[in-house]
Amino acid sequence: MATFSTQLLRVLGVASVGLFACDSVQQAGPHALRIERVQQRLDDGAVIDESRLKLTVSAAIGEHAGLRVASPGHRGPVLGAEVWFQEQVAEDGGREVYLQAQLEVPAELRPVLGAVIHATVILERDGASDGLLDEDVATATARSFAVLDTRLALARGDHEVVRGLLEVGDPELVILALEWIRENTPAEFAEDVVGLLAHRDERVTALAVECLGYAADEAMVGPIIRHARPMSRTQTREVYRALARLRGPEALGYLRFAAANEDDSLLREEAERSLRLALTGIPAEPSMRPHDPTDRLARGHRQ
Repeated sequence: MATFSTQLLRVLGVASVGLFACDSVQQAGPHALRIERVQQRLDDGAVIDESRLKLTVSAAIGEHAGLRVASPGHRGPVLGAEVWFQEQVAEDGGREVYLQAQLEVPAELRPVLGAVIHATVILERDGASDGLLDEDVATATARSFAVLDTRLALARGDHEVVRGLLEVGDPELVILALEWIRENTPAEFAEDVVGLLAHRDERVTALAVECLGYAADEAMVGPIIRHARPMSRTQTREVYRALARLRGPEALGYLRFAAANEDDSLLREEAERSLRLALTGIPAEPSMRPHDPTDRLARGHRQ
């Protein structure tokens, strides 16, 4: 059995990938795409053309709600896509494959997303890895295009797609949906988000708390407090900030207790600041701290 992890990163310098919906919901497609290029990059910077993998990569993409691979006889608009990957093999035979997929954006979504979007996956395999590189490239490709399809759906502002994403088992896609909710309509999705407060991934719970803090509904205070995880610094910080925005007697009582009893000096400062904001009625501003890419790591197993 091999273990692997995947990490979705936002890579700067290629495109600006927004998570803001269009003014009205766009039709979902699907849009036809074609793999224009597959390349392997070596440690010394050299590039190897991997045209032999075009069929493998195309088959791995499959068909999504908004994307499908164009058939050989397809007529009509086609979105160009490229894939490149880099392999690193450790002394024990383990392998890390870094793969980036890049996709041309449909014309109607370019005002929202820009001309190009991309997703990056880091896939790690422990143990002997001989003969499995093509398989790992296919696995990473499938995952990256699932993310690209999700970004297109979110840009269209399809609320049913958003709700569906909140129920998937992949925390990375849940996080994308929560980011969209935070930036758009947190109040409308408040009841859906409450169910994520018990999620096993603390990144999801912290973002769920943040979304509920912007829902402007004091009824959310109780669920946030009941699901608070004192051992998670990230989630605790978001709990204090959310309660400062929501206010009310229960929120104030919790913040007063935290400000007086928090052992962690940084979290105590956060609790004190949130309490002051709650008492003065000034809403806490969303964090301007850039997201740490290492926060977006999902682990699993593959036979």
